[in-house]
Amino acid sequence: MRMKFIAIALFVSFRLSAQSSTDAGRIVLHSVVLDKENKMPGEAKSQLESKLDQIASDNGVGGNSINPRFVIAAKLNTISKDLIAGPPQMVALNVEAVFFVGDAVDNQIYGNTTITLKGVGTNENRALINAIQNIGVKNKAFADLVNSGKSKVVEYYSQKCDFITKRASTLSQQQDFDQAIYELMQVPDVCKACYDRCMDAVQPIYQKKIDRDAVLLLTKAKTAWNANQNSKGASEAANSLGEIDPLSSSYKEGQELAERIRKKIEADEKREWDFKMKRYTDGVKLEQQRIRSSKAIAIAYAQNQPKTIIYNRIIW
Repeated sequence: MRMKFIAIALFVSFRLSAQSSTDAGRIVLHSVVLDKENKMPGEAKSQLESKLDQIASDNGVGGNSINPRFVIAAKLNTISKDLIAGPPQMVALNVEAVFFVGDAVDNQIYGNTTITLKGVGTNENRALINAIQNIGVKNKAFADLVNSGKSKVVEYYSQKCDFITKRASTLSQQQDFDQAIYELMQVPDVCKACYDRCMDAVQPIYQKKIDRDAVLLLTKAKTAWNANQNSKGASEAANSLGEIDPLSSSYKEGQELAERIRKKIEADEKREWDFKMKRYTDGVKLEQQRIRSSKAIAIAYAQNQPKTIIYNRIIW
């Protein structure tokens, strides 16, 4: 049976609330407009991205993921352009719109569908925007495309599960705990067997991370207090001790140091100390809180990484 974890520190909860819109734990397809030569006008590209967002959202795969490799993409090909006599003179376009779902890292197409659009405007750009606006996001072809893509994503993680867990183990041995957790937290919960394996693998890595971090924080707190055994030193020590995870091996020692400091400071300083050392706001389910903390670590890691996926290199 899985280990149950107690509630984590307030600062993690605050960070999680700021990330509440992030969809770690489920399949998310990122919207990408394929425009390798950057010829599409900005407004048209924005309109097309919005349509892709709507299609993804309507089919349950919209949102923000820590892993942007899986995409719903589109590219436009002009079939014909005609001038309509005015006044004013108008431009009429016939456009082929090709929609893809796939893996942008491995350059794999999971499925595609094509529709034909017509657009009219006072110039070619306006005609193109009008054509994009005519995309019906409720089209059954889009639902079929997304469902096909979702099944391929599940298949991907099922096949890669051994690799993911072994890579996370290697990273953990190298003490790269954040990336190890990031790798494991990418697996969506619909891939149940692999997801459960990865959640089990997260637990010991998470423990190693908080133990290492706690040692560093405790050392920092001791240094601050030994340098200034006054209100300034107490405040600096409190900032470090207040970040020690209660599950860490150094938590008890941190509490003992806190108590020694508490006894040395005066009543008004003690009130400030008590405020800084307040750890918890409510009783939450232990397992749920551990997973939320791991998601926060994975999200923070992903946000600090350079973008490695260059979508314009997709050869679809």
